[in-house]
Amino acid sequence: MPLTTWLPWSVLSLALFGLAAAIWGRQRASRVAVLFCAMIAFVAIWFAAFALLFASRTVEDANEWARLSLVAVAFLPAAVYEFTTTALRLRRRTAANAFWCISALFAAFIIFNDWVMSGLHHFSWGWYPRFGVLGIPFVTCYGIALTINLVEYVRQYRETSDPERRARIRDLVIAFLIVYCSAVDFLPMFGINERPVGYIPILAFIIFAAQNIRAHRLRSITAARAAREILETMADALFVLDADGRIRVINDAARNLFGYGEADILGKSIDVLCELDATGSRTLRGLRGAVRDEERVFISRNEERIDVSISVSAVHEDEVEEGSVVIVRDIRERKRAEAELHELIEQLRLSNAELEDFAHVASHDLQEPLRKIQAFGDRLRMRCGAALNEEGLDYLLRMQNAAQRMQRLINDLLEFSRITTKAQPFVTVDLDRIAADVVHDLEVRLHETGGEVRIGKLPVIDADPLQIRQLLQNLVGNALKFHKPGIPPIVEIVTGITHAERGHGNGRCEIIIRDNGIGFEEQYAERIFTMFERLHGRAQYEGTGIGLAICRKIVQRHHGEISARSTPGAGATFVITLPIRQ
Repeated sequence: MPLTTWLPWSVLSLALFGLAAAIWGRQRASRVAVLFCAMIAFVAIWFAAFALLFASRTVEDANEWARLSLVAVAFLPAAVYEFTTTALRLRRRTAANAFWCISALFAAFIIFNDWVMSGLHHFSWGWYPRFGVLGIPFVTCYGIALTINLVEYVRQYRETSDPERRARIRDLVIAFLIVYCSAVDFLPMFGINERPVGYIPILAFIIFAAQNIRAHRLRSITAARAAREILETMADALFVLDADGRIRVINDAARNLFGYGEADILGKSIDVLCELDATGSRTLRGLRGAVRDEERVFISRNEERIDVSISVSAVHEDEVEEGSVVIVRDIRERKRAEAELHELIEQLRLSNAELEDFAHVASHDLQEPLRKIQAFGDRLRMRCGAALNEEGLDYLLRMQNAAQRMQRLINDLLEFSRITTKAQPFVTVDLDRIAADVVHDLEVRLHETGGEVRIGKLPVIDADPLQIRQLLQNLVGNALKFHKPGIPPIVEIVTGITHAERGHGNGRCEIIIRDNGIGFEEQYAERIFTMFERLHGRAQYEGTGIGLAICRKIVQRHHGEISARSTPGAGATFVITLPIRQ
């Protein structure tokens, strides 16, 4: 084919690829710049494929390049619309996704069948794609997409009163109108013998865009221009009001949040956004100080109630109040989260109430039949024990033991529930005295086992004295219970590391309780704090499996932590970390 047929397309494709690479290298952090690069890249692929199409020597090669060019053309409307909505800061995500899906569908038709492109025309100046049965729908969708794109620009041009923004939109409209002229190259696809000249409007577009980019880059960055850019990129809605509460300036976030264009709301009172019983403008008019994060309910253009947080600053000049700046933050998501939190708190309150009800039932209704079982069992053994054979006495003894175990279990469950339901306020507690009282309470068990409890110097902390006493008694009692046969138990209660907060006189302390007992496998160090968890059978060691669960709950109520470490046969160590001051 003649050099003049394919050379312009190849030169312009290289120029477009170079332009896209330059923009990507300088401004790839900008989504607008990335989308502009995508548009240029699709056009560059289209032109490169056309150049190779016109230079092809076989029908097969020409067919492949023709299909590639149409695939690039198919994606152009979606890329152009995505660029437009992003550059104008419009919320059109659903429409943009729809355009991309339609473009992908047409691209698939072009690649895998002959519905869009059914072969090639052979003109005197070269090969050219021939439309198939979907050729007209393809061109129609292409035209609709480009028309919608222009409508968005025109709408934004009418709604804005900012001269600079208007000029920017006008330049974009002119640039795209120039590009749209390249659609004339669809005509040969319908069999019209017209040489494609789409590279001419694209060349004009490059020259026009280069001039505008150069003019934009050479403009000085003034304070007013920087302020406008900041306003338009703010996530929060912003209103500038005059002394009478009338809206003089809004930003893009305000337009998107409330659905008003500048022509609809500028010059009107801020009351148009307030509920009927609100007097927003009068409040702002009488403002004498700043307002920060005040919650209100505003009404959008479609009468949707929007929970917002407003911050108001008065605008002064020469000590004269000229108006106000109102920043409005959409807090609907926060409100929904708060409502969910309140619902969970109410459910927790109901759960605690049910727990208190259970404690009442356990302390009265459940214990009453147990007491009767025990009382009648004792009476039966005393009065009729002689008449019972050995098997009957065994049954009676088992019944009484089961009742006693149930009694202990109910008492332990009551203790567990009362940690929160019957808790006392925190007071200053001397742990030395508490530990001494615990040892005194356990004198009988110490005498039976021949054990010893060694108490180091313990700190003074803020705590619930009854619960701290129960905590130490459970842990020391366990140490005495799980001792090695034939070896007197030795239990140590000492203070570990104290973590002080610099400059506050506050911190956390460690209380360490270790013994020389039978110990346990390290893998059970967490499970032992679970309700009803027992590592040994009742035949070996008595208990309900609730004691350590009570310990953890007490420590958690005191905003602390408890952990355990052990080796079988080498004793166990429990480390309690508690705040010194609550």
